[in-house]
Amino acid sequence: MKIMKIFRSLAAAAVLVSCFAIHAHGAFNNNTINGDLNSDMTVDIDDVKILSDFLINNECTISGNADINNDGNVNIFDLIKLKRMLVSSDGYTGFIKADGNLLVDETGKQYMIKGMAFGNNVWSNPSYPPENLHHTEESYKELADMGFNSVRFYINYGLFESDSNPYTYNEKGFEWLDKNISQAKKYGIRLLFNMHYPQGGYQSQGNGEALWTNEENQKRLIALWTEIARRYSNEPSVLGYGIVNEPVVPIVTTAEDCLTQWQKLAQQITDGIRSEDENHLIFVERLCAAKDTETGQSQWANFNDENNYVRVNGDNIVYEFHYYEPHIYTHQGFDWAGTGGYDYSYPDENLAMSYDSKWENATFNGDSADLSDGEWQYLESSFMNINNDNYKILSLVFQAQNLGKNGVAYADNLKIDEYDENGQFIKTVYYDDFNKSNLFYFWSNNSSGNGYLSTSIGYDDNTSICIYGTTDDANFGKSNISAVQGHKYKASGYFKVVNAEKDAVVRPRVDVWSSDSAYVLDKNYIETSLINNIQFSIDNNVPVYCGEFGAGINCFSENRGGEQWVSDVIDICFQYGINFNYHTYHENSFGLYTNSPLSPPDQRNDSLYNTLISTLTDSTD
Repeated sequence: MKIMKIFRSLAAAAVLVSCFAIHAHGAFNNNTINGDLNSDMTVDIDDVKILSDFLINNECTISGNADINNDGNVNIFDLIKLKRMLVSSDGYTGFIKADGNLLVDETGKQYMIKGMAFGNNVWSNPSYPPENLHHTEESYKELADMGFNSVRFYINYGLFESDSNPYTYNEKGFEWLDKNISQAKKYGIRLLFNMHYPQGGYQSQGNGEALWTNEENQKRLIALWTEIARRYSNEPSVLGYGIVNEPVVPIVTTAEDCLTQWQKLAQQITDGIRSEDENHLIFVERLCAAKDTETGQSQWANFNDENNYVRVNGDNIVYEFHYYEPHIYTHQGFDWAGTGGYDYSYPDENLAMSYDSKWENATFNGDSADLSDGEWQYLESSFMNINNDNYKILSLVFQAQNLGKNGVAYADNLKIDEYDENGQFIKTVYYDDFNKSNLFYFWSNNSSGNGYLSTSIGYDDNTSICIYGTTDDANFGKSNISAVQGHKYKASGYFKVVNAEKDAVVRPRVDVWSSDSAYVLDKNYIETSLINNIQFSIDNNVPVYCGEFGAGINCFSENRGGEQWVSDVIDICFQYGINFNYHTYHENSFGLYTNSPLSPPDQRNDSLYNTLISTLTDSTD
């Protein structure tokens, strides 16, 4: 709920919220304990509630000194300082609880998670905690000043036990957690412990099969969570426990069976935690993927009607999803993500997104290459008429069918042009000369041949895309191009064919796809896709949490719109009351700080920083 603007940034700290400011002299009794607003001789959560109600409604009675920071005015900054006074002395007085599909604090008011991730370099399997490297105490103050109220704190099991000596716990790991709790609570930050790297391996990239195939690893994970719960069961500065990050489960019988495997383990971990701790929230993430162990491929798809959420018995359960839509945008430019060289902007009215697209037709009647020529040829497709209401998405296709074992085909300067209903040219909706990268996907009907970006041959330079060795239908295709009803589209480009079989077909095509729910890449698409993730909450009256969302560093350069994407996601989260966490504070690819996480944070993405401040401080719950 947008009640007031809270200016937490250092730059704005000098600005008074005049609509809530009251001169303190003569207004309040200054002979009481600073912050004791109900004259009960203690400063506690009741005083926070009184000051909050006063600033919102200006109706309640305050009997003590509400000018907490002694600047002569009573305003939102006094509320911030009062909260910090409370948590820096005895910590929080209560726990965050689930109440239907909401979270509530110790006063019964709605609590909305506004988090930042601390990655803690967990991916490198560190032997020692990254103390005063990945983050410092100043980092917690910085996040509080920006408007965050929590940190999703990533942990690697190896900091707490070793594979050679399981069930014997390393106190250094727990001392590190204790130190961070102490630092965080000074600034009103709660910690959400997230098992980012469990026994059996890191899950997200499908390399953690041993968690699922080795029962002993599951027993160790359950035991470690039970031990964590035992130690922190009475610590309200801990927000809760994220039991496994991005589970990717190997297929035993069917992909649907992976849901059963994950539900069983999640329930066992939950039961272990609850044997020691009834106080804290438990975060259960949706199944991310099912892995085919024969092919090594992971299927990132839905295997039930509830977006891969699995139900866990118990109270105070929060269901978690992650959001990086669309992946081709948020992860662009990262070789490790298979998106090296991608170049996308947000918003983009020509980029179409859909969850249910189906191939319908293609321009098979246009120009085809002269197979005997051996030189570059200019070819055009016939027109694709968008005369069906369900035709929503286009693909630009370089077809290279039946080239043969020694056949090779090249394409360069490919484009799709748009024309109105009268055949008048409107614009080029997509063009690629392949100087930066190859955004086309290779497909082969019988898995023959392959395709790649050539850096030695091109029409007017040294780059093009190449297909070779196909013995059936095959192509390079660029999808997600938005179609306009009533308009028509034509593909064209330059092609070169060498050593092809006589029945080979090489040509440009426009393919069309139908969809019941296609969107251009803009805020409406983000809103729709986020609602798909929270439908489980709406249907089952349980809380959900966007445990990760973020845009990679390349989204913030060359006017690609990363600032707008982040702002739109947070704005929609506030609009629908979606708890959220930004990934991440300090790492090379997605960090607010992008220098090495093995050194203190000092290379800040100022565009992201300013976006987070402006978006967070515009809204408060």
